[in-house]
Amino acid sequence: LKANVTGSFAAFSDDFFAECKQEVAFKKLCFSLCWFHAVMQERRKFGPLGWNIAYDFSSSDRDCCIKQLRVFLDKYDVVPYKVIVELSGDVNYGGRITDDWDRRCMNTLLEEYVCVAAMAPGYQFSADKSYVQPEVGTHSEYNDCFKAWPIQPHPEAFGLHENADITCAQNEVKVLFDSVLALQPRVSTGGGVSREDTIDKAAETILDKTPVPWLMLDIQKSFPVMHENSLNTVLQQECLRYNKLLVEMRSTLSNVRKALKGIVVMSAELDSLATNLFNNQVPGMWESKAYPSLKPLVLWMDDLIKRCAFIQDWIDNGMPITFWISGFFFPQAFLTGTLQNYARGLQIGIDTVSLEFRNQKVPHTEITERVKDGCIIWGCYLEGARWDVEANSLVESRAKELFTSYVPIYLAPVINRVAADPVTTFFCPCYKILTRKGVLSTTGHSTNFVMPFEVPTNRPVSHWVKRGVALFLSLAY
Repeated sequence: LKANVTGSFAAFSDDFFAECKQEVAFKKLCFSLCWFHAVMQERRKFGPLGWNIAYDFSSSDRDCCIKQLRVFLDKYDVVPYKVIVELSGDVNYGGRITDDWDRRCMNTLLEEYVCVAAMAPGYQFSADKSYVQPEVGTHSEYNDCFKAWPIQPHPEAFGLHENADITCAQNEVKVLFDSVLALQPRVSTGGGVSREDTIDKAAETILDKTPVPWLMLDIQKSFPVMHENSLNTVLQQECLRYNKLLVEMRSTLSNVRKALKGIVVMSAELDSLATNLFNNQVPGMWESKAYPSLKPLVLWMDDLIKRCAFIQDWIDNGMPITFWISGFFFPQAFLTGTLQNYARGLQIGIDTVSLEFRNQKVPHTEITERVKDGCIIWGCYLEGARWDVEANSLVESRAKELFTSYVPIYLAPVINRVAADPVTTFFCPCYKILTRKGVLSTTGHSTNFVMPFEVPTNRPVSHWVKRGVALFLSLAY
């Protein structure tokens, strides 16, 4: 951060500042834009917590903003803050941004750095008191100010919680270990269990644990497609998706064991599967038919068993009282089915109905009665903040606590619902996995993003936007 801002100012000089008609405003806004540029670039090191997608913001973006700033300051007698924010944000930097949540974060940062308040000497650009608007001075005085900054910036400088440093370190170590794992030799030397024996044992263990695919005819008889209950259709679709994965797993595990014994040919796909089993990684052959997940193979298998148990419980005991939202292959279908049931029951258009988010005060295990309309979901995790039941608001994370369980939510269908107050409600994006980015599937839905959740807050919404707060259905452990 220190080197970035110093490098930006190296291109300026006292003559460069003096050429502008509004010299004082030009100096202050040049500092604001250089600070903004540095934060935009340096937030990338925090991974998805900083930006959902790592954009290549370059010095040309900053230079374009500075040139436009000078043109407008020479043209007008006042500082056109709105124009500068629009051009710098939505045009120059925003032209690279493809994710709406990243755009919201960028605009939130820029509006705090380029505003009337930011022109006052001593204005704090973050909760870290090292970074303030310097007194107007010469070019060398600005450089002297930068030299006093710490070499290693605190995450607060970027608007993030101190836990972001832990996330950053974990990401770096994971990349390193993945590289080491990929480079390890495939031939074992010395005594001990051979590589082939290890793979065979792993394949046998997983094959024994893999649930048996469901008989779809039985499911269709017990839960037929009905106009009154769309969730029967959701259940059938979930069973079909899980069946595809389970059939593929059983087939490939059986074949790789035969290939290790020399009964069938070891193809490139089976060889890749064997390597993944040895490295405790989820095979690519399964990932193409599975739900998104970042878990290692052993934990992924435990998760799969829990998901299948959730579906089996639905089949055996009927519709559950509360729904484990993380257990769905395609949670959007379940949420749409909930709206359809309500709309069809009242014979109204589904486009007039939307979900209201009502956070519950008790764990899902203590909820014993099914709600008449809508559903109660659980199984979400919060990053960047935690939920305080007593205050009924988002509050700061505890030190070294990266993720916290979120409370059960009653999704209540409401007709012609009035939009939530944007001042006291944080629109929190919910994703399936921690990478936060996904691709659009053929259904028009993202492979990762689920929907925005409305979360009450007593603090300014901008605070949580800068924190990178988000909900997740699954963690990496």
